[in-house]
Amino acid sequence: MPAKFFINEKNIKFNESQAFNEELIGNLFKEPGSTYLFLTHLKDDGNSIGLYYKYEGRENTYRRITGGPKIDFYENYVYLSILTNRVETLKKVNERAKLFSKCISGTEIYGGLSISRDKKLAYGITKIGNISVIEIITNNNLNDIKYCLKSNINNVNEEMINVIPNKYSSDSYLKKSWISYGNKDYEFNSSSRNEGFYVNFSAKLLENYIDKVLITGNFYASPPMEPITSILALEGTPVNEVYFYGIKARIKKIEIEGIKTENILFSIDDLYNKLIKSIK
Repeated sequence: MPAKFFINEKNIKFNESQAFNEELIGNLFKEPGSTYLFLTHLKDDGNSIGLYYKYEGRENTYRRITGGPKIDFYENYVYLSILTNRVETLKKVNERAKLFSKCISGTEIYGGLSISRDKKLAYGITKIGNISVIEIITNNNLNDIKYCLKSNINNVNEEMINVIPNKYSSDSYLKKSWISYGNKDYEFNSSSRNEGFYVNFSAKLLENYIDKVLITGNFYASPPMEPITSILALEGTPVNEVYFYGIKARIKKIEIEGIKTENILFSIDDLYNKLIKSIK
């Protein structure tokens, strides 16, 4: 089945790119076995952060639906999404994303980022049902990107389009509640790192109960929101090993790339030990 490659004729804002990507994901659910590619040049300067990345208070920050690192972008940078409807693991999606990213940037990828000084690139991945989502932000030229896509995807059909993004969807990516996740620093912290990726946990106690808890970092997961919702289940509970055991059981069911599942479980145990020590 041919891969549909939509190339936008004009520059648009990052959130408008996200809104159109969301529209493509919705359409792709109806086409098992299909692949959509979307490429547009960006209109403004800003910075793109992964789904779990801690908000740093900067203006013109855009949070992706995929995990991964932060990258500063400028006018005429490229936003590229690669969407596929098929059954596969997040590990396979990550391998494919690294293959594309290495080809486009011409160098190794570390922690989701190109290590090149000139060819900037960051990638994010997730899965939504059977839809794999790869987002790439780069300053490389269109010809190199086309070459890398067509070298690794069979039967690519290009189509020039004029994106008219849905205003409601575009505006939703500008909501403060979406962008500013993780902007708090709590008293108790635990972290783990792996080859440029990392995970951080932060918690606050109120009368021996967990009042607030956060998971932030540079990693990938599927389902995308599950790491956040799993950890939030601790809020309002006493510091008890049983509750933490339940959270670890949920984490084990999540597909995780970048950071290892064992790293996350270790950090959860470390956080528990710090909390229990503080109330004894």
